[in-house]
Amino acid sequence: MPVNVLPTMPLKPLSRISPSRYSALRLCALREIWTAGKQPPLLPVSPSARLGMTAHKLLELTFAGQLKDEESMLQCWENEIRNHELEMRNNILEKHLVPLALNTNNYKVKQIMTFNIVRILLREFNIQTKKVRKAETELWVQTKDEKIGGKIDSVKYADDGIYIIDYKTGAITDYFSNDNLVKEEYQEQLKIYAGLYYESHGVWPVKLILIGLDKREYDIPFNHEECLNLLNDAKSHFDKLNKLITSGLDSTDFAAPSQAACRYCVYRPACNKYWTNREGNEQWPADFAGVVVEKKVLGNGLLKIVVENGEKKITIRGLSPERYPFLTKNMQEAMFCNLGRDTVQSYFKETPMTTGYSLS
Repeated sequence: MPVNVLPTMPLKPLSRISPSRYSALRLCALREIWTAGKQPPLLPVSPSARLGMTAHKLLELTFAGQLKDEESMLQCWENEIRNHELEMRNNILEKHLVPLALNTNNYKVKQIMTFNIVRILLREFNIQTKKVRKAETELWVQTKDEKIGGKIDSVKYADDGIYIIDYKTGAITDYFSNDNLVKEEYQEQLKIYAGLYYESHGVWPVKLILIGLDKREYDIPFNHEECLNLLNDAKSHFDKLNKLITSGLDSTDFAAPSQAACRYCVYRPACNKYWTNREGNEQWPADFAGVVVEKKVLGNGLLKIVVENGEKKITIRGLSPERYPFLTKNMQEAMFCNLGRDTVQSYFKETPMTTGYSLS
């Protein structure tokens, strides 16, 4: 893919829907189709997200019995961070975000929280209790038709029944809820796993539990009918989407722009429906596309440009020529995403997550 040029994004039929992506699929099918098709992200993966992946990898390896002590835990963390940073250095969208330790909010706090929960898990594995007779980790479950499937973090077989446990490295409760409720997508994910476990093993779990890095446990209430309904709904989505994809519909037919769906979507630069439906207010991402009508090199070597689209005109300052090499050439149209809002209306500035593309 040429640097700073939007690639072609084909639509490929889904091979499977995972419980962890079910809610996101209903929010915007296009994003999930591109994700499942392994299309390259068009915006940088946030350092916080990469730290979350690292934390979850440590939990996964702990479940699998590959982390056994303090030394292996520390070594695993270093290896995972090193691998992420190597990938980032080879990506023009992210190489400026290395090292992660300096570009991630609360890096040390999240590292300590991850280590603490790994230590708790290691202690649990080394203590035999009467309540838990057996435990399985990273247990694969799927429907008989293989349309829905995924790995359960941990399944514990206790005297009173089967516990399905999932670990989350990010916020578990809904930020906008006054009742401190677990996010709906996490509740649905655990309920689908319960249905998958039943379909795979013929037995229902008695408890669904979410555990965060703060070590707090959340019991997810559920009933069998609700779990089966969610599972059947996921199968229905799978069949309908693949039928529509193979019928030759355009990407705009699958897009569902909204503040919730688009804010953290790494594919929105290529989503035409996003650009035609988004509203220019602070609830939407600070993105702008248009004609570059003015360009100036500032005294510090950074660029200031003015971009115009119809009656709207914005000024962006502090742009690095190294991150946007297309700005040093003759060009007419450009797109910028993840801008930072400046103190003056219609003025914006570069942030670590800002990404630009040439449209001409």
